[in-house]
Amino acid sequence: MRIDSHEEAFTVHKKALFTWALEIEGLEKSQRIVGLHASRGIIELLSIALHKKHLIDEGFQINHRWFKSEKVSERLPEFEGKEEIIGKMVELEALCENLAYGAQKPVGRTEEALKLFTLLEEMIGRLL
Repeated sequence: MRIDSHEEAFTVHKKALFTWALEIEGLEKSQRIVGLHASRGIIELLSIALHKKHLIDEGFQINHRWFKSEKVSERLPEFEGKEEIIGKMVELEALCENLAYGAQKPVGRTEEALKLFTLLEEMIGRLL
């Protein structure tokens, strides 16, 4: 995918989180929205950073399912802060899967996913 496609997708995911989930539905009703959009949005942002650093080409697709394990690190090129970013992304993917497909969780779990998203956005943003 081209960088502009990743940027557009990231914007859609972020709007789903912070506009639809928080402002329209409210945090208590947004567990699944957050679960479906947080990890996928961060994948888009990581893709943007790796493209801009010329570490991956347009044909390289990063799949959120890869982040079920730290082994994802073997599939990705080296970049600054890789170990810490990958660790947080694995944590976010596990949390998001639980929110998206599991029974209703305490609202604190949804808040945790949003905080992880924001932290990762800052961490990956430093690569740009």
